[in-house]
Amino acid sequence: MIHLLDKPRLTLVSMTVVCICFFWAVDSDAGPLQISSDPFTNPGSQHMTEVEPHIFANGSTIVATFQQGRFYGGGCSDIGFTTSVDSGATWRAGSLPGITEFAGGVYQAVSDPAVAYNAAYGLWLIESLPLGGNPAIMVSRSSNGVSWDNPITVWTGDSSSFFDKPWIACDNTPTSPFFGNCYIEWDDVFLGGVVLMATSTDGGSSWADPVAAPDTAGLGGQPLVQPSGRVVVPYRGFDGSIRSFVSDDGGLSWSGSATVAILSDHQVAGELRAISLPSAAIDGDGKIYVAWADCRFRPSCGANDIVISTSSDGLSWSDPSAVPIDPAASTAEYFIPGLGADRNTFAPNVGLALVYYYYPQGNCTPATCQLTGGFITSQDGGNTWSTPIDVTRRMSNDWLADTNQGRMVGDYVATYYTADGVPHPVFAGAVTPTEQFLESMFTTCADCPASAIAETETLQAAPQVSAANAPAAAPSTDGVGFRVAARTNRVNIGTFIQLEATGSANQNLAVQWSVEEGPSGGQVSNSGVYKAPLSPGVYHVVADNGAERAKVEVQVFTVR
Repeated sequence: MIHLLDKPRLTLVSMTVVCICFFWAVDSDAGPLQISSDPFTNPGSQHMTEVEPHIFANGSTIVATFQQGRFYGGGCSDIGFTTSVDSGATWRAGSLPGITEFAGGVYQAVSDPAVAYNAAYGLWLIESLPLGGNPAIMVSRSSNGVSWDNPITVWTGDSSSFFDKPWIACDNTPTSPFFGNCYIEWDDVFLGGVVLMATSTDGGSSWADPVAAPDTAGLGGQPLVQPSGRVVVPYRGFDGSIRSFVSDDGGLSWSGSATVAILSDHQVAGELRAISLPSAAIDGDGKIYVAWADCRFRPSCGANDIVISTSSDGLSWSDPSAVPIDPAASTAEYFIPGLGADRNTFAPNVGLALVYYYYPQGNCTPATCQLTGGFITSQDGGNTWSTPIDVTRRMSNDWLADTNQGRMVGDYVATYYTADGVPHPVFAGAVTPTEQFLESMFTTCADCPASAIAETETLQAAPQVSAANAPAAAPSTDGVGFRVAARTNRVNIGTFIQLEATGSANQNLAVQWSVEEGPSGGQVSNSGVYKAPLSPGVYHVVADNGAERAKVEVQVFTVR
């Protein structure tokens, strides 16, 4: 057994991180809160895009990780993270060092991040899949979730290997015989999709050679550790089923696979990347919950619901049941679930929370689909569920990063509970692109006020909003009727707000935008999208059409 006092010290490479968060109001009790934004500008990537998040919490500290700057052909500019040490009230964001060439590393891209916490060593770990060199699995570590060391190589393959869909989990039960072990799962496509498991017994400093789980061919495994130390790995099998396997000896060996359920999934419309992969969670009793998109309860398998199966031992599973977001006769379609369970709750009062995406009208086209994020909870282990809420606006698919498998929010999203019993989903949301995408990471918060991102969408959807209806419209005396309108004039550092030049007597004249304070006051695009600087202060954005001139005052703040 590993003791807390015996844990090694790490020298972590610190990096500058900033809080870049703003609010996006919806009609619900919990509104979305932006917690990161793509900081990269390298050629080849689609900026500003962030996709495919995972999240984990320990006590009041939450760490989310995701891709930043998605490439069409696969991977991204770097793995991002954002961390809260106060149960989600404030966040600090950054990018992992030492992986890609855009952040001090050597790889051309990186993908598939997931995060875990090791209670025995007091360390956060983010695994990642670097691209553009020999296939490898890497793990980055941090003692506080904010400053991260350069990555450790878990395993390296050669040209005969093609790794995909890694995931990480650690044994955090002090009474477990394997307390402090961490486990990373991935599959090797070139070996027929065999699922590989690597184990660390020293806080992620070193990793044993991977062990091939027998009788496995699939992807998307998500290991979970029960209080006994048993590791359960649900995954999607290439045989068209959801499957699982286990280890009872700390990852030295693995069982053959068992069937969770035969998969019945409907092809999601709209040229959206929406693979039916399992999302797994565990409660305080060690009961495993697995969710996935499935059409078995719809007439003629015409659309997907989110279904859940449960197990106490990871090998025998209940029949799937649909999460009752909508009746079976609904026209909506549900997919990409991110399931969380409160590990501080026990039967029959287990807290479950599910974030997901859906189309209100599943039978849609790329031009008509309205992608929406949703959220629903249960306080009794899934026997009954709350009224679902929307956590994003209706989104057009062409607002999302494009890939060779369709438009992308992520192959997975996630939810995790903090110690206070509050679930924290993490998901991608987007608004209408301007010169670049505006797809970023969000979580939920209670009683969020309307602010920048909500107003961006409002102004773009209704560009004729007058200054009289825009509280932040603060015209200078340079122009009489010509004004710069914004629905808010108070934004967080590093975030965006759409500005609108209105009331001109010369409607045919092109508007030139500038920041009065120069680059230190932020940046503004030709279409009036203002990006706040990373330094708080009061700045002025100027609109000039050659005949008239007006400006608006913007107050930039931080909750760092």
